[in-house]
Amino acid sequence: MAIVSLQKCGQYDNKIIKEKILTGLEQIGFSLAELKNKRVCLKPNLLMPVNPERAVTTHPEVFRAVAQIVRDYTDNIVLIESPNFFPLKPTIKKAGLAGIVDDLKIEVADIKVTETLKFPAANRYKSIEISQAFFDVDYIINMPKLKTHGFTYYTGAVKNLFGTMPGLSKSRMHMTAPSPMEFSEFLLDLYGGLLNGFEKPKKLIHVMDAVVGLEGDGPGPTGKPKKIGAIIVGDDAVALDYVAVNLVGLNVKKVLTITQGFKRGYGVKSPDEIKVIGESLEDMRINDFVPPKSVLSGGIIWPLTSPTVKNLFVPKPVPRADSCTLCYNCMKICPAGAITEADGDKVPRYNYRKCIRCYCCLETCPEAAIDLKKGPLRWLMPT
Repeated sequence: MAIVSLQKCGQYDNKIIKEKILTGLEQIGFSLAELKNKRVCLKPNLLMPVNPERAVTTHPEVFRAVAQIVRDYTDNIVLIESPNFFPLKPTIKKAGLAGIVDDLKIEVADIKVTETLKFPAANRYKSIEISQAFFDVDYIINMPKLKTHGFTYYTGAVKNLFGTMPGLSKSRMHMTAPSPMEFSEFLLDLYGGLLNGFEKPKKLIHVMDAVVGLEGDGPGPTGKPKKIGAIIVGDDAVALDYVAVNLVGLNVKKVLTITQGFKRGYGVKSPDEIKVIGESLEDMRINDFVPPKSVLSGGIIWPLTSPTVKNLFVPKPVPRADSCTLCYNCMKICPAGAITEADGDKVPRYNYRKCIRCYCCLETCPEAAIDLKKGPLRWLMPT
């Protein structure tokens, strides 16, 4: 049985958030005394350098509250996170965390140094290169943001652990695992490795920032902030994600890290094994949360290897000339090499036969200047 604490929290007030997180930790049965003199990792979602009001990153007040709670038990705290390809230091500053890191004397790990995490029981990815700093900690406090995702439909506790891999190695995984199912299976192999692959096992705690989430075509600035009013706490990432997805009324069947996560059995194996404590999930449910429009129905392994079929059915990213600044972040992040510099145009050139529809360009564009255009036969597919 996994216990997930659902706390009502309508504003980013430090005192209130700290109180909600403390209540949540108590409700899931986690004793903070365990942290005494331990090395604790704080793992926020720092996708890219954007202001907190964009709801793309973990809000600084959630990060502050967690850090303050941990600081009462240990001075050995390290922030470990890897943005897509943006440098970590300016990302921390833009996301509003720099002052907190300085005030609370939190170490920031060098994410470029890696080590191989081995998990022989994984389905496919039995060895994964992650930031070496994770090997030296005793506890990992994962702080995901509740957001939609153009490729995986939803991003939460399981998906946020993708940030354990450094920089562009994450975008290259989209070439190795090009379909939503394959990519979700990889994420679960990574999650299993983080739970079971260390010689010195780590305890994972998940504190989700769902005070304001991101709806529409997330997880980057193209998505729209949406007030949800919740803090969610748990020690089982799949169980927490199940509660979060139900809270905002998304389709659980489309969240493959949940449906396949149940089958893995790293924790809970079904919704029947999840107990929500705190607020009523039914009373807090959001009924008008907008899903991403880019994802096909859950469970389908789409033949991305077929450019013709892909271009007929799968939405494609299209840059807008009125907003594009030709920063070429999209070109740098593209794992398929499908984007080249503008040639007499006002936007980068896309080769849609090479494009694998991972939407890394969309989530990385700082100007939210990339839209999704439906394929001409998309209407034939179920939603």
